[in-house]
Amino acid sequence: MFEIIVGRGIFLWMAIVSGGLAYLINANNLDAKIYRFGPNPDLYILGFCIDTFPKYAFITSFCLVNSGFRTLNGVVLHSWITNQVRDVSKPVAVSHILAYEISCVSCVYGWFDFFMYMNILLTQIDMMFIEIGADLIMTSFLTNYYLRVYSKNASC
Repeated sequence: MFEIIVGRGIFLWMAIVSGGLAYLINANNLDAKIYRFGPNPDLYILGFCIDTFPKYAFITSFCLVNSGFRTLNGVVLHSWITNQVRDVSKPVAVSHILAYEISCVSCVYGWFDFFMYMNILLTQIDMMFIEIGADLIMTSFLTNYYLRVYSKNASC
C-alpha cells in the first residue's frame, strides 16, 4: 500500500512541476533552442550538427536502443547483482569471475550511459520525450515478461 501512495505522489509531483514549467514557458514566450523539435542547425550533440533527418533518425535510433540497454542494466543486471552477489543471507552460488564481470560491465555501462544521456538529453526537449518513450516501452515489456513468468510459476 505504501508503494501505491509513493508512486501516485511522485506522479502528482511531476504533473505539478511540468504544468508549472509549461505555463511559465508559454507565458514568457521563450524561444530557447532547447524547446525546438526535430533536426535543425542549432542542434549539436557531442559536437556534431544534427541538421538533417537521417542524422536525427540515427540519434533517435540510438536513444531507443540505448534505453533498452539502460532498462536491462537496471532491471536485470542490478537485480541479479543484488540477489546473487550482495545477498548476505545466503552463500554466493555463482562464479566469482562471473560476478565481477557482470558487476563491472554494469558499472562501466552506467557511466557510459550517463555521459551519452546528458549529452543527448540536454540538447532539445524532444530528445527527453524520445528517452521517456523508449524507457516506457522497455519497462512495460519487462514488466509484462516478469508478470507472465510469475503467473506461470504461481500456477505450477
